Amino acid sequence: MTMISLLRKHGRFWASGFLLSAGLVVVLGIIFAPTPSIAKPSVARTSSGLQIHIMDEGVRSGSEAPSVDEIADVHFRAFVRTVTGHISSWLTGACVDRERCSEASRLHFVRLPLASSGDEPIGAVPALEAWPSDTCRVSSPWIDLAIQRTPSPQVRGVVRWNERQLLLDQAVIAGLRNPLDTPPEPLTGSEFERLAQEYADAEILRQPLAQPVEERIPPDLLWLFRHSWQSTRGPFAGMARGAMRAAVERGAEGYTQLVVALIDHCLASEGGRHQYTSVRDVANLFSVEQYRIDQLAR
Repeated sequence: MTMISLLRKHGRFWASGFLLSAGLVVVLGIIFAPTPSIAKPSVARTSSGLQIHIMDEGVRSGSEAPSVDEIADVHFRAFVRTVTGHISSWLTGACVDRERCSEASRLHFVRLPLASSGDEPIGAVPALEAWPSDTCRVSSPWIDLAIQRTPSPQVRGVVRWNERQLLLDQAVIAGLRNPLDTPPEPLTGSEFERLAQEYADAEILRQPLAQPVEERIPPDLLWLFRHSWQSTRGPFAGMARGAMRAAVERGAEGYTQLVVALIDHCLASEGGRHQYTSVRDVANLFSVEQYRIDQLAR
């Protein structure tokens, strides 16, 4: 056998061996490669064992706070503290088996800002799962809540700190007749800038529009714009954002007390479903007038 024939013969053998080894490495790599970790929601616990999950869409889409103390927004932090403290106090007094109660009780808190800083959509807001018909169930723009008393007290809830809902509440208190059917969602940054400019052009600069501003701008935003500083010396959107901060500062306590009143109503009832769509619907549960904001601009 010539040298060339020998090399050809063994070359094919070596090449086959190399390909077989490489294939084996790839297969073993697939089998034994570490499984990528799946991010789990951060769940905190109160002193009573109540589980709480905190989402802050005002920071960025899908942002979570590991604990109440780590919530960046001071008003949202106070809101979460008050609501969790209120429910934790009831669970502590109602539960015989605290561990069983706490394992089954959970609150999801979500902060929904007026508008995002960019055009990224917000994350999905969790929904309240179905519970037995004998529980007390509250459905509202501010909180969806289910409270079960037997055989072991349990609480589940989705609690929203919604800046646009606060504005819509104020528009209704001021006399809006036809509020939105569903809770308003945060706008993208560009949507908010466009609507603010349309308002400034029509109401401040008195430029003619094809449609009245009432037909072009949602009622909650119209309330905010009309209570903002009426000036175009700077971008009007900046004026409106400043007014939003003032609205949150002045309306935070009333918004919080509204949610607490809905919780108390459920705790005092014997069950059933309680549905609310507007702040007018809860006028018999708490003082709507104490929630009213008359003025923002100074």
